[in-house]
Amino acid sequence: MDRPLAVFTPSIGVRSETFIRHHIEYLLPGRTVAVAEAIIEQDNTHRPLHSPVLQLEEANRTWEGAARRALQKMKIPVKDISGRYVERFLRKHKVRVILGEYLDWSLKWLPTAQQLGIRFFGHAHGYDLSIRLREAKWRTEYLRYNQSDGIITVSQISRQHLIDLGIDESKIRVVACGVDVPTESKKRTPTGCVRCLAVGRMVAKKAPIFTLDAFRRASAAVPNLHLDYVGAGELLPAAQQFARALDLATRVTFHGGQPNETVHKLMDEADIFVQHSMTDPETGDAEGLPVAILEAMSNSLPVVSTRHEGIPEAVVDGVNGFLVDEGDVQAMADRLVILAKNSALRADFGEAGWRRARDYFSFEKEQAELLAVLGILEEIYRLRRGLLDLSIIKNDSGHIGGDASIFASIAGNLNTADLKRRHSGLQRLYYYRRWRCHTHR
Repeated sequence: MDRPLAVFTPSIGVRSETFIRHHIEYLLPGRTVAVAEAIIEQDNTHRPLHSPVLQLEEANRTWEGAARRALQKMKIPVKDISGRYVERFLRKHKVRVILGEYLDWSLKWLPTAQQLGIRFFGHAHGYDLSIRLREAKWRTEYLRYNQSDGIITVSQISRQHLIDLGIDESKIRVVACGVDVPTESKKRTPTGCVRCLAVGRMVAKKAPIFTLDAFRRASAAVPNLHLDYVGAGELLPAAQQFARALDLATRVTFHGGQPNETVHKLMDEADIFVQHSMTDPETGDAEGLPVAILEAMSNSLPVVSTRHEGIPEAVVDGVNGFLVDEGDVQAMADRLVILAKNSALRADFGEAGWRRARDYFSFEKEQAELLAVLGILEEIYRLRRGLLDLSIIKNDSGHIGGDASIFASIAGNLNTADLKRRHSGLQRLYYYRRWRCHTHR
């Protein structure tokens, strides 16, 4: 069966990279394959991918890989065998377009795509447009993307970074990350405790100590504040030590790394979302457009964050949250106090954030725009014509049953003309996707 789309990624299953699994499973359901360096289970979903996956680590464990390593030890030049496995895999599934996650890792596959006549798009995110741009090697290497079919990035500011680097403007497309947005905004009833929520890896660009310091100052003015902090990483011990030293142990709960289901539950219970993103002064690492902020908006939470990279494109200061300058802990504390004391303002900001997420950051919008950029909207028309093999759409027990019948019903309602004018057909696929996600939890 033809599978026109291949997603190339360094890894599958990283907790902070749920968007990669979404691209593999739901961007073009049943018509996608994946090539990954490794598969890990950090996201704790333990759900098998319903797509063929070529794991390069496994390819290197074959007898060919062992022979190659032996020759390398003898300092005998030998060609990387993973390229041959990838070529066979792409030919087998008749792939016509590659979406390469992260510009640095994916670039090495551009020659393979060109050799096979496959369209190739790099997908830029965060570190690949921050840390890497500090290195002369990658500033030069990235110019090879002018020979590709294009680069997809998540914000206007990252697009400008690429233009400044020397990438042809016509090659760059901005497609914001998409999240699940409820059909209605969430109404919260004020309680005695105002709960703040922070979600993110404990690394320098997330500035967990600055977030904690802002919360400490705010809680001195509003004693009924509580902070739930979700995230693991190298700075977690320092953050915990900071909380203990400043007597915040009863006001801050560290949850460590958690799966999406737990994060969404905490968002349901929260009143304010806070994230002090900033550029790492040592490495230059920076955000793209944090998905956690978009998820908070979709959950009708007011957001207090920083004017950092793509964040101002999602959070409009004074409309659906507050923005402060990077490193301005007191300003962040002041904004937390304002929201903590005003439940009506929290509700107004939350409603505005939900509407903004619905209009600009839904998964169905991302899906439609990505498929259009990749040039495979015609595959949706094939869904309507009933030409897709529905046997790969299975439920947990391995049966087709209701899944396939619902999928066929959705496909039968798609209209090609509508897809070219608006996203209505893809919205039906999106709601099918959400139904499947619910059945797998």
